[in-house]
Amino acid sequence: MFSKRTLLVELAALASLALAPSTALAQPRPTSSTARSAEDLARARVLDQQGAKAYADGRYNDAIRYFEESYRLGGPPFELWNIAKCHVRLDQPEQATEMLERYLATPTLPAEERDEATQQLEALRRRPSTVTIASSPSGAAVSIDGRPAEGSKTPTSFNVQPGTHTITLTAPKHAVYTQTFEAKYGRAIILDVPLANEGRPAPAENPYGNEEVKRVALRGDLGVMLPRYGSVSGSPHPTLIASGAYRVADVGATTFAVGGMLLLTGDSWDNRVGAPDVAAPCGALKNPRSATALSMFATGSAGWEIVPRVRAHALAGVGVAAYFGGDLGGDVFVPACGASPGPKPAFMAGAQFDYALTPLVRLSALPLVLQLQPSFDGTRSTPVDASGVWMRATIAIGAGVDL
Repeated sequence: MFSKRTLLVELAALASLALAPSTALAQPRPTSSTARSAEDLARARVLDQQGAKAYADGRYNDAIRYFEESYRLGGPPFELWNIAKCHVRLDQPEQATEMLERYLATPTLPAEERDEATQQLEALRRRPSTVTIASSPSGAAVSIDGRPAEGSKTPTSFNVQPGTHTITLTAPKHAVYTQTFEAKYGRAIILDVPLANEGRPAPAENPYGNEEVKRVALRGDLGVMLPRYGSVSGSPHPTLIASGAYRVADVGATTFAVGGMLLLTGDSWDNRVGAPDVAAPCGALKNPRSATALSMFATGSAGWEIVPRVRAHALAGVGVAAYFGGDLGGDVFVPACGASPGPKPAFMAGAQFDYALTPLVRLSALPLVLQLQPSFDGTRSTPVDASGVWMRATIAIGAGVDL
């Protein structure tokens, strides 16, 4: 089972040097390295013997440790083959292959041992694999590499040779299913296939499950914003939202991200107080009851997977809000021309849901984004009060990508 060239060969070689007759010239005494080598080989021999005993007793993991230590102390390359044989017994063909390749890389192997080790290596590489296939519904016809498989209806099992193979499953009123796999080292291959109804693609795996982590999320949303200017109610207005986030950490089932959000809307309001549409020094005001609102936030978020394909995120951010309007008046501002007040600090909080269409593309929904800020300069406080805290509530839907 083990090497025909035992460690006794090495010990005998050292002994012959020590016992050689002296000549007229003085011979050097054995160096400390020579003495140490003799000690190591003696220890390696004992370890080799213990490895052989452990192998015979079926204690293959112990045998591996003995042979590895024997090899480290200067045992012959054959210890690598001994280790490989232990891995074979433990059904570890990958490790056995590695050891045999190291053994065969030794340049001074006897031809007989090299041939035998090469044959064992090839036998490991040629081990057939057993493929077991089930489907839902069962009874699907199975072909392998374009030919009907043994026991050609699911569920079924059959052997394949090492290499890359393609299976095809067909069933009445269901879409054809095709999958490629690699058979290696005789490892079992188990496939459980959900067949899709005809005309529909096979159910995709959850794009959020077992995925390569995608760090960057980009979203664009279109929604409706309902403002309140202090105590003055506003009318709903369309809002454009653009956001980006970078996933910085995962803690358990929770993901954390940082990023930014931009909200753009066109505001308009009434003139129920009958404010004059004139102001000094410009005179008559042009469009005094409309302006463009722009808000920008640095955001942080926490996300959770609710069900496969769906994630929920809690959002919060701080930033600035600005107003762009040439002439202002009506219920919200004291009549003025060329105002464009701002910027003001602002706070944002909200929720977002993402639905994964593909591993890349997401649908997004913002059921609520709430923005709070101080009133802009120039707002009126009488006869209605628009000088309190301004609030904007937004709902939106959109799409984006995860990269």
